[in-house]
Amino acid sequence: MDDKSKQKLKNYVLWLLARQEYSKKELTTKLKAKEASESYIEALLSWCERLGYIDEERYCESFLRRQINKGLGQRRVLAEAMNKGVDRAQLVQLIETLEVDWFQLAQAAYEKKYAITPPNLDYKEKAKRVRYMMYRGFGYEEIDFAMQAATMGE
Repeated sequence: MDDKSKQKLKNYVLWLLARQEYSKKELTTKLKAKEASESYIEALLSWCERLGYIDEERYCESFLRRQINKGLGQRRVLAEAMNKGVDRAQLVQLIETLEVDWFQLAQAAYEKKYAITPPNLDYKEKAKRVRYMMYRGFGYEEIDFAMQAATMGE
């Protein structure tokens, strides 16, 4: 690689990081798409890390907050974390530190989607709602809590 293409890739990474946090895995994928060499990718990312432009802990926290703001449950958050290259142990520790109330989150997500909940749902409609909530990453207890709270509110 010549110096001009290296500088372009460096500018590209800095431009990306100026907009939002990225994990090393995501940046590696983006740089590979730009046909950067493995050695240059490694050197560039370690340079960014030394200067504090990339911080896995900071990325982990911003990732978790984004997922919570989307109204996703713990299972979905952990699944998407794998795809993004987030350290699972670090994420689990952060979840415990923040003391996220998944039941409250499930209730808010359920009420946002199903503002009107009749007291007696038929089996088909109830199954549809449970599937939706499971897709969002919530467990059975959290879903049950959310559905009970919605019918109590009537």
